[in-house]
Amino acid sequence: MNSLMVVLGGALGAWARYSLFVLLEKKSEHFPWHTLTVNLAGCFLIGLIVEFFALKSHLPLAVKLFLVTGFLGAFTTFSTFALDIGLLLEKHAYLKSCVYVAASVAFGIGGYFIAIWIVRLLLGRG
Repeated sequence: MNSLMVVLGGALGAWARYSLFVLLEKKSEHFPWHTLTVNLAGCFLIGLIVEFFALKSHLPLAVKLFLVTGFLGAFTTFSTFALDIGLLLEKHAYLKSCVYVAASVAFGIGGYFIAIWIVRLLLGRG
């Protein structure tokens, strides 16, 4: 049952992301407004949902899985990134949160460019 809730939430989250991208497509020609909007909305929503579940813990796990893992997981993983940082900061783990942010950004972007380099190398275009 839990897996089904994740899948259903994921389908709706992916659809919501796509719909928002289509809606903002023309405005995002020179700046990625669509991605920024999805990321900020996801961060706001995960804050609402996680805090609500923390204060109303009697709600079924399947609902949390549907909303957080499924819907927001497909809508944007940036919300999970924000949640992880927020949880570290709430624990006063400031150094860990800084390392997490720096490593995520640096290695994420680095991995992107390494992947491009590998594909170009393999295709003889590097």
